[in-house]
Amino acid sequence: MGETRKLQIVLGGTSGMGLATAIALGKQGPVLVGGRNLERLNNAVEAMKAAGVEGYGKQCDISDRASLDEFVAYAVSIAEIGNVVNAAGVDSGSSEMIWKVNVQGTINVVEAFYPYVGGSCIVNYSSITGYYYQPTPEEIEAWGDPTADDFFEKSFKLTTTKEIDPRMAFMGPEFLTYIASKRFVQYYTAANALRFGKKNSQIFSVAPGSFDTPMLRQNSEEAIAGIERGTAFGRLGRPEEMADFIVKLLEPGHEYLTGVDLILDGGKHAMGTVKQYE
Repeated sequence: MGETRKLQIVLGGTSGMGLATAIALGKQGPVLVGGRNLERLNNAVEAMKAAGVEGYGKQCDISDRASLDEFVAYAVSIAEIGNVVNAAGVDSGSSEMIWKVNVQGTINVVEAFYPYVGGSCIVNYSSITGYYYQPTPEEIEAWGDPTADDFFEKSFKLTTTKEIDPRMAFMGPEFLTYIASKRFVQYYTAANALRFGKKNSQIFSVAPGSFDTPMLRQNSEEAIAGIERGTAFGRLGRPEEMADFIVKLLEPGHEYLTGVDLILDGGKHAMGTVKQYE
């Protein structure tokens, strides 16, 4: 009798990099995707099945712990849980919504699935923009206790009352909240390395640069052309490239990888921080 294949989880798996990751993970077992939009969720399940993946879908809002707990209960009813990829996130809307989904949502995912990890991995999506945010000592102190009753209010206030860098002021306060939220994802992932290691499990995050997703395509053609010029290859990344990157790291042979943020951005960060040789 063959070994039972564990259920792979992709939250935010209804489009873009999340959906590409869900399809790629199909070779490791059945895949359950979660998302807020029912129509997109159903389309994602159909796309997985068309690709030969044993796919399932269930609505889930990671910022709502009750919704997430219901999602986890459904996952357990399908099969033993394996790897969890948290690709859910927002980059627009109110600052409060961004913080609620990207920060509190990430905490919720890790805490909800932590009891089920064992020889498996949780992967969080951060962003290359997280490297452009420097938290204050007060923020780091607040981030050190994400289970505190006043964590959300305190951490959100510390971020949203900071003075915006004049170079980013034209992008609005929501952009500052977004990059701060992604810096938190990097911090929080690293802070979980020890306790995951005690369960013979891994946790790491991936920082995408500019990928060809529905979210990015909301920009103008002129803006997209400028984004492409900001990479070493003069193009956007393909969602399948991120999916392949993650899935290969989840295959046997990479069990010593944990507690780090891994950049896949086509050279964007390098070009923005180091003078390039011509």
